Amino acid sequence: MSMAQDLNPVSWGAQDRYQAHFIVKILTGCDSEDYLARPTLQTKGHFATKKVTGVNWVGGNLADTLNKDETLKTMITKLPYEDAQIFVEPTKGGVRIFGRWKDSYNFTMTKELFAVYDRIALSIKNMSCPPPIKS
Repeated sequence: MSMAQDLNPVSWGAQDRYQAHFIVKILTGCDSEDYLARPTLQTKGHFATKKVTGVNWVGGNLADTLNKDETLKTMITKLPYEDAQIFVEPTKGGVRIFGRWKDSYNFTMTKELFAVYDRIALSIKNMSCPPPIKS
């Protein structure tokens, strides 16, 4: 008796995908939308030769702060395209910094990528909230 291999495997169960998350604890009082930031990457080349040539952050007040940081922009342009896709989202009591999902062969945290995450975390920590409007 021969066992036929299923040509349409079910995608249930554990997946070989990983994602690093950095959580920055923040003081409450700021509007959570202030901490939202997503990059718009300017690139040149295609596929494996795609290089980041610039970055523009969109979102709340944090995005404005990150756009003013020329050192951060330079650091991001030195990263591979896949690593330069960094997202910042508010969570309950903190802010999450993370990248895209990667398989086990491509999942790494280089010193350069860690330095970018660390600089974003510092910007989050240094961000001041506007005083509440009294009515």
